[in-house]
Amino acid sequence: MMQNANIGTPKIKKASKYKLSDFRAYLWLLPCLLLVSIFVFLPVIQTITTSFSEVSQAGLTRGFAGTENFEYLFRQKVFGKVMINTFIWVVSIVSISMILSLSLAMVLNNVFVGRKFLRTILLLPWATAQLVTASAWKYIFDYHYGSMNTILMKLGIIKSNINFMGNPDLAFICLIIVGIVVTIPFMTFTLLAGLQAISDDYYEAAVMDGATFKDKLFHITLPLLKPSINISIVLNLIYVFNSFTIVHTITGGAPANQTATIMTYLYYLAFRKQRYGPAAAISVIGFIILFIFAIVYMKFQMKEDD
Repeated sequence: MMQNANIGTPKIKKASKYKLSDFRAYLWLLPCLLLVSIFVFLPVIQTITTSFSEVSQAGLTRGFAGTENFEYLFRQKVFGKVMINTFIWVVSIVSISMILSLSLAMVLNNVFVGRKFLRTILLLPWATAQLVTASAWKYIFDYHYGSMNTILMKLGIIKSNINFMGNPDLAFICLIIVGIVVTIPFMTFTLLAGLQAISDDYYEAAVMDGATFKDKLFHITLPLLKPSINISIVLNLIYVFNSFTIVHTITGGAPANQTATIMTYLYYLAFRKQRYGPAAAISVIGFIILFIFAIVYMKFQMKEDD
């Protein structure tokens, strides 16, 4: 009589979905998750709650206000100017910085005498605290003692001092210049890292085929540098959009918030006017704008890759 073939066959236990090592890993991550929850998620939730609440000047919540805080913002004539300023501020700094940073990165990617020294000098605006940098530029553009007027007069470009901060349009241009100077180092070294990851074999093969500098730039450098460019644009846009120190230190949004951006106007409402509800509403609007941009930009880049 034949015995059943299955008799004596050892049973294989299914591996548990979660191993003990996975549980220990989450335990190690728990302190970090708690800190993120306390310092990131809770303030975000509180900001959203405040934007829909009626808050007194003492910071006490009186009750639900619906969309009143948002309606208050759109009733302010200066809010439209602030949003336009923010758009010009972000687009100008990001686009100009990208062009200049790409040029500098391509120069620094070559071997020449003094390259290390030039890299060190380029890092200074980024390594120095923004408050210090902005304060220095404030005195550079000063009407009475600023070195900018002195240099322009010695070059014969102007005959009398220019009040850079007295004209809103001119003051805003000065702010953009400072923003570009502060932003260039980060973008340059991000792009430089991408350039150094490109193999020289591509360029050597292109030279053998008779490719010009333009051909190598548009058919080798830029396509292979695209990931670094995307990272630089997204991170720099968020950084510039949320920038506060430069505008607040140099002009403070003056005159009459004509040079204000969304961050300095938020500060003005919260800490000078004690309008905490509308200030929180600006934070929510800023978050929505950045979130939409990030989604649209990444989807656009994914379509191009396909």
